[in-house]
Amino acid sequence: METYPAPPQLPLVLACNGPPPLMHHPVRVAHGLYADLSRGGVEPWKAAQQLSLARCSAACVQAPSALALSHESAALVHGLWVRHHEPDISLVMPFHPRRSRMLLPPAPGGRGRVFLRRHRLCLERKDITAVSGLPVTTVLRTAMDCAFDLPAREAICVVDSAVRSLARPSRFHPEDSEQRMDAVRRRLEQMVAAQGPRRGARRARAVLRITSGLAESPGESVLHWFVRALGLPAPRLQARIADPELSRFYFPDEVWPEFKVLAEFDGQLKYTSPEELWREKQRHDALVRMGWHTERFIWSDFGDLDALRLRVLTLFPPATARRWRPMADLWK
Repeated sequence: METYPAPPQLPLVLACNGPPPLMHHPVRVAHGLYADLSRGGVEPWKAAQQLSLARCSAACVQAPSALALSHESAALVHGLWVRHHEPDISLVMPFHPRRSRMLLPPAPGGRGRVFLRRHRLCLERKDITAVSGLPVTTVLRTAMDCAFDLPAREAICVVDSAVRSLARPSRFHPEDSEQRMDAVRRRLEQMVAAQGPRRGARRARAVLRITSGLAESPGESVLHWFVRALGLPAPRLQARIADPELSRFYFPDEVWPEFKVLAEFDGQLKYTSPEELWREKQRHDALVRMGWHTERFIWSDFGDLDALRLRVLTLFPPATARRWRPMADLWK
């Protein structure tokens, strides 16, 4: 079943002089503010997400004059993807704050140093909305700001999920989906152009050129960023491959039909039962039988980009691969 980004439920945050007695797992997320958070039995990414959402709520309580949460903070509240599940918290203020950065209290099992970043940003009323009671930049404005201000490998997660959220593409209806995604991309391109000489404009334009709402997870977005940053020709995402022998269709993450090559990202939550593992083995064997050269990647592979580059390029004919050149703006 195809899924789309949606706002998550926010954890309860209370103001109190000490840990509230009614909370089962009180965690101090700001001065005098506590959230009921439990890490036991919860996946690490989910626990980090809940902690960050609690910090977003606490930041709005602490700074009632703030215009909105922005960047990764707004993305989290909208339910968009972020590359790191415990980012700094970003608040847009109506004035230049005297202290633009403040260290937040550490949380058990959390990232060591997380900051509240308060900054001035030119926002119009149409750029701000409310989600779950919190003021945040709109989905489009959030995607645009991240494209300008984050490294491309991080921005692509937010932008892809924003396009996916607004266009709601389907792998089963590629032509209609592409039209809706193009409409969202054009709106983002117009917004980027309207920013004028804002720092990061070249990177933002480069990210918009490769973005696709057909990516179905942050891992797929980062994999797509990497193959395009290497200078590889644009793959087809979620392209349908028919298996006449088993009367099935497969939809790999990244497909280069002209080379009979496909690349896929495997997340830890993708296979949660023996039945799913068996179905995936059948799928893999069928693609190999049909002559497809398949390579799979996981998060830890992105810890060594040089080794990853060699793995990717060896999928293609050497004479062809030597002609491709990295896209400099996507490495910023």
